[in-house]
Amino acid sequence: MQNPDIAPEMRLFTPDGERLYLTAEERRRFLDASALESPSDRMFCHMLHYTGCRPSEALAISPRHVMVEDAAIVIRSLKKHKTDPHGRLKQAQYRSVPVPPFLIEHLDLVFGLRTQLRREMNADCVLWPMSRPTAYRLVKRVMYRAGIVGAQATGKGLRHGFGVAMVTANPPVPLHVISQLMGHSDSKTTEIYLQVLSEERHSLVMNAWGH
Repeated sequence: MQNPDIAPEMRLFTPDGERLYLTAEERRRFLDASALESPSDRMFCHMLHYTGCRPSEALAISPRHVMVEDAAIVIRSLKKHKTDPHGRLKQAQYRSVPVPPFLIEHLDLVFGLRTQLRREMNADCVLWPMSRPTAYRLVKRVMYRAGIVGAQATGKGLRHGFGVAMVTANPPVPLHVISQLMGHSDSKTTEIYLQVLSEERHSLVMNAWGH
């Protein structure tokens, strides 16, 4: 049983053993269910799915943060410490997350990114001018429509699902790369995803023995 005092960001299961991450099937259903939302809200859901960012981080993304030619999203890491050990303010920290080219094309179709960037129109205005509570309600609504219920049916569950997808890929994405993609300040945080590998190994062995 895991220590309930450990930060939720560092746990993949609740103290009662409930899963806190979305499986590959649940992530697929989440994307399918988002199709019934408005184009803008659907793109918000896709941004969470394909970048593993926090909803609050997605809300800070502007056209200038979308690297159209490189097929990447530049995300400001909001959970980084804002001051150094001496109490001095630190510069904002960003990370670049590669995404499928079709996501860039869909974002361009919905928001007219290329036009905005070319004309310097609203390039620094956020793509999703909604509040955090509205964003969280959107995620919960899509989860419910997708039939995803339980402790994992949250934005954080989607973020953990991204980490799990990266570590279980074939071949797996190296932990230090996953740490960079997710904006973890400590690589030990990323190591929680190795728990899923242990579970999969156990399942494979049991299947070999016919259990």
